[in-house]
Amino acid sequence: MSTEKLPKKLGKNEIVLREHEFDGIQEFDQKLPNWWLFSFYGAIVFYIGYWFIYYSTDLLPTEVESINARMTVIETAKKKELEAMMDKLDDSVLLTWSQEDSITKEGEDVYKQFCIACHGATLEGGIGRSLVDAEWAHGSQPMDILNIVLDGTPADSQGYNGQKMTPWKDALGPEKCAKVTAYLISQNPHIEK
Repeated sequence: MSTEKLPKKLGKNEIVLREHEFDGIQEFDQKLPNWWLFSFYGAIVFYIGYWFIYYSTDLLPTEVESINARMTVIETAKKKELEAMMDKLDDSVLLTWSQEDSITKEGEDVYKQFCIACHGATLEGGIGRSLVDAEWAHGSQPMDILNIVLDGTPADSQGYNGQKMTPWKDALGPEKCAKVTAYLISQNPHIEK
């Protein structure tokens, strides 16, 4: 290893090396390229301008406004999905679904997750009405049952034991509500299939 130092300026492009050396390695001491400096200073100017526009003017939406706009788009899409699903559903579709094992299995899974607390493990009732007897307070047709699951107990109803059923269309969506209805139809011996 040579202890001889390299000259400070090398070649015709005048590459400058720093004075210090470590383990025989010297560092360049060059000016940064202009494109890099312009990018760096431009980013600083952009940040300051964006910060000023965002916090001092109403030209850009706030985070709350942005989230509310996205939620509006989602709610609109959910309403369109519900309308499209309700347009194609009728009693015959729900009766057909009630005889398909894959659909009733999905409906049973949803029932166990969301409905079992009020209507019991065997659908015999408790807080909510029994779902296996012949008595249906708001209609026994498949679409009547689906509408109760979607919209809950009607506003003018007294409820069962003073309790009204919650609407599930927002929490579950129309497809899961329809599958739960198909499961309920498949389990009730009093509904003609």
